[in-house]
Amino acid sequence: MNILKPDSPVMEFLRTVTNLIIVDLLCVLCCIPVITFGAAVSAKYYVSMKIIRGEGSGVVGPFFKSFAQNFKQATKVWLILLVAIFLIVFDWRWILYSGWNSTAFIYKFGVIFFSVAVTLMTLAIFPTIARYKMKTTELFKAALLFIMIKLIPLLLITLLIVGSVIACLWYAQWFPLVYAFTSTAITYYLSILCIKQFDKLEKAQEEKLKALKESVEYDPETDAIGNISLAGEKKNLKQLEGGLNEDDAKVADKSGNRFTRYIKTEKEKLKDLSFKQKLIYFAQYYLPSTVLVILVIGAAVWYGTDVYKSKMRVLGGGVINGYPTEAGIEYATKGFLEWGGYDKNRTSRLLAAEDLYFSDESEYEEKYLDVAFRAQIITGTFDYMIMREDAVYTYSTPDYFQDLSLLVDMDNFTEDDFYYYVETEAEKAKKGKGVSIDDLLGRGAKDSDNPIPIALKLTEEAKQNLGLDDGHDYYIAFAYAFSAKENNNYMKFIEYLFGKC
Repeated sequence: MNILKPDSPVMEFLRTVTNLIIVDLLCVLCCIPVITFGAAVSAKYYVSMKIIRGEGSGVVGPFFKSFAQNFKQATKVWLILLVAIFLIVFDWRWILYSGWNSTAFIYKFGVIFFSVAVTLMTLAIFPTIARYKMKTTELFKAALLFIMIKLIPLLLITLLIVGSVIACLWYAQWFPLVYAFTSTAITYYLSILCIKQFDKLEKAQEEKLKALKESVEYDPETDAIGNISLAGEKKNLKQLEGGLNEDDAKVADKSGNRFTRYIKTEKEKLKDLSFKQKLIYFAQYYLPSTVLVILVIGAAVWYGTDVYKSKMRVLGGGVINGYPTEAGIEYATKGFLEWGGYDKNRTSRLLAAEDLYFSDESEYEEKYLDVAFRAQIITGTFDYMIMREDAVYTYSTPDYFQDLSLLVDMDNFTEDDFYYYVETEAEKAKKGKGVSIDDLLGRGAKDSDNPIPIALKLTEEAKQNLGLDDGHDYYIAFAYAFSAKENNNYMKFIEYLFGKC
């Protein structure tokens, strides 16, 4: 089998995957104004279901035609769902503010049930809008019936969505690739689910549809919502292609290898086509696979470079509420690598406060702590963090940084050199309830009865070498290492900064 043939399974698969990726990108772009979310998602599933069915051709044209035709109704439905989403967000913020254990069970159950219900309704209603024309109230009824019939598959797709969000946060540096893969998979599986259910519904109403077709003018080249597709043009090309294949069979040119014969065959097919027919032919058979190949090569180069840089980097650090000088940054990076005797290809990095996107104020919003900082530490963006005294009390917890007694000889330092973390009574009360960072990373629970040395105060000499402000104290803390080699790098850096470890 020649995998380069336009109709080969491999090429069909490449076209399908590429078209789904393009549809997802169009949907993301059209969702940016937020108010257009409903129309964009409806158009996405309209095109994706046509792609999977093998109906029509093209992506951009059908997407925007469906976007325009369904805009009014899809936006109306989206505004209704948006009100529900705002209520859900408000309820969850209230639960988090009040404390999970302090909130009544019936209230938590109601919020969870409502959240799942709105999620399932969002999944079901927009593909229904894409497929059928009906009143808004009937749409909600149809979507509810769809949820009841396909509850388990829809719940699994919901779990896949949650998993994709976690994966995008966990592997933040690989976000584009993770998002492209998970979003395309979700679109594909939900489209397949909708197609099967819609086909059953349409089969059950076959007699009514026949009567409808006999009573009104029916054009088989018209799609489900009245858009004229390129199916007719594709059919003409197929017929023309078939004629050319017959001519090729008569000639039976056996010269050259299989690839050169394939090139000759394609040239023969294009020879008698008009410019417009050539464009349509290339758009249908070669553009999707070409775009996908370019994306795959680009992703491979991008992530290969990223992996190489990560592998070559010995340490990556940052400074919160501090601004080291250029000489200080060079001291912590190139100076350390030379002192440690690392290979010349190895790298190190130190980011200052303006590059970390953290507030310079003493009060920190929860979103910075729970999202930005946690994601950057857990995903390995930073191996160590230097914090000014007004930030160390906020960020130095065992959730982020490891016990320094595992890295340094405590006898080489005094008790005043460390910042000790002491678990509060509220944190002790929550211990064992829910999933902790230790559970996620497979670490054992901390014995928090005793203070834990989390951060080590920089000496005056270390501050001067880094070019930090003399008017404040600074501490350094180290993220959890996944190998003994990483811990050895940490100990070397401590010895480099302090002259002892």
